[in-house]
Amino acid sequence: MKSTVFRVALFVAALCSVAIFSASEVLAEGKGAPLAKRASEAAAKSQLSATMDGVQIAMLIKSTVIALQHANQTGNYSVLRDLGTPLFRERFDQVKLSAIFSGLRGRGVNLSPILVLSPTLTKQPELTDQRQLRLVGNFPTQPLQIKYELVYQQIDGVWRVDGVSVEAVAVQTTEAGRTGGTPSLAAQTPAPRKPVASVKSARKPVQQQY
Repeated sequence: MKSTVFRVALFVAALCSVAIFSASEVLAEGKGAPLAKRASEAAAKSQLSATMDGVQIAMLIKSTVIALQHANQTGNYSVLRDLGTPLFRERFDQVKLSAIFSGLRGRGVNLSPILVLSPTLTKQPELTDQRQLRLVGNFPTQPLQIKYELVYQQIDGVWRVDGVSVEAVAVQTTEAGRTGGTPSLAAQTPAPRKPVASVKSARKPVQQQY
């Protein structure tokens, strides 16, 4: 028997920074679900590749991270909020956004270097069944590596922010690094934590600054 489980996920997660997401997901279970899901994913990937190229994706990532940088710099989160979907704006007012990103702001982390760097995707761009675009990756900044997980929803032809996670974490020491080689991307970037339907408190920030 086929059944449909509806899950609405709204969460705030943090490592050295914090993350906020507001997304709707539909999970189909049943005998025909795996085949239908694969067909749907293939169609979504085909549509994504037809509508967005690497340059457009890079611009989308950079514009969001820089909007966060400006918000942290000025303490004014109105622009970042206005870039969001209606649900995002409903869930997060300026006061809440300021509180959520207080750890990143308090550490004085400067996200501006991403302007002259190309983002790296650690996962293929994903277009979900709910028409959400999920982008996960990092920028090769040092001594702190800027990592991101961003979710967008297209409204009236414009990709609106539906979730944003930005972390600044110390680049891990690897054998390649000790011998003068270049660490592999996998070694530098642990797998991102998966979203959960709960609110999590931020861990104590690492005392490292640019």
